Amino acid sequence: MTTLTRMVPPPLRALRWRLPWMYATDRFRAAPLRTAARALRFTAAELRGGDIDFRSPDGQAFTTMPNNFSSFALCVGGARDPEIWELIRARLKPGSVFVDAGANIGTYALPAARLVGPGGRVVAFEAHPRTFGYLARNVAANELPWVTGLNRALGEEAGEIEMEFQAANPGETHVRAPGEAGGGGTRVPMTTLDDAMAELGLTRLDYLKIDVEGFELPVLRGARGVLAASAGAAIQTELQERHAARYGYRIEEIGALLGGLGFHPHEPAGGTLRPLTGRLVGDVIWMRG
Repeated sequence: MTTLTRMVPPPLRALRWRLPWMYATDRFRAAPLRTAARALRFTAAELRGGDIDFRSPDGQAFTTMPNNFSSFALCVGGARDPEIWELIRARLKPGSVFVDAGANIGTYALPAARLVGPGGRVVAFEAHPRTFGYLARNVAANELPWVTGLNRALGEEAGEIEMEFQAANPGETHVRAPGEAGGGGTRVPMTTLDDAMAELGLTRLDYLKIDVEGFELPVLRGARGVLAASAGAAIQTELQERHAARYGYRIEEIGALLGGLGFHPHEPAGGTLRPLTGRLVGDVIWMRG
C-alpha cells in the first residue's frame, strides 16, 4: 500500500468495490437516487467515527462498527446475498429453527427472526466480544426474544481459542491459526454446535449458515449429531481455499464430511439452486436429495 493510499480513510478506499456492488443491486436499479443516498449517509457516518446507527430498508434497527461491509450491504441493498435470501425466504417458515455461525452484528439473524416468528428459534453465535456486543444490542433493539445470541466460538470440541479482530474489515475477524503472525488476540470459549443445541433443548435445525473465515471444517465436525437429526436441513457455507489453508485442511474434506451425512453441494443460480459440479468455492448450499 502506498503512502498516498494510506492517507485515504478506509471507508473511502472501500468505495472502489462497494459502489460496483451497489450498482448491481436490484434496489439501485429500482431506486438509484434513494439507494445512492443511503450509501452516502452510511459512508459519511463511518468518516465521523464511532458507532453507526441505521435502519435496513425493511425497517429493522441496527448499530454497527465502521468498515463492516455486511452492515453497508444490509443498509444499502437490503441484503448482502440477494440470491441466497430468496432461498432462505422460501425455506424458513413460522416455527423454523435458524442457526447462524459467525453472526457478525446480526445481518442474517435478525431478518431470519422475522421469517421464523415467535414460534421459531434463531441461535446466533458470534465469538468476538466486541462484535457480539453489537449483535446483542441489535437483538434487544428489535425486541426479538426468540433470538438467542451466544458469545462463543464453534468448533470440534469444547475449550478456548484466540480470535483475531480485523478493524479494517470486521467481517474477516477469525480464529487465530497456530503460528499466525500478529498475536494479541482475544481468548474466547469454544463449544460444539451439538452441545450448544442440547443446552438450548433443540434437537434439530432447518437452516445452518456458516461464515467463519476458514474454520468451517471444525464447526461441521462438531455439528454431526444435530445435522444427522435434521432431515430437511440446508447448510450455507462460504468457502475459500486460502482460508481453509490457514487451518491446514482442504475444502474437499468438507465435501467428504457432508457427503457422508447425505448432503450434496448446490450453487445459487438466478433465484434457484442447481447442483454444483465444479470446484467447492464461494457460496455453496448443501442439501439432501
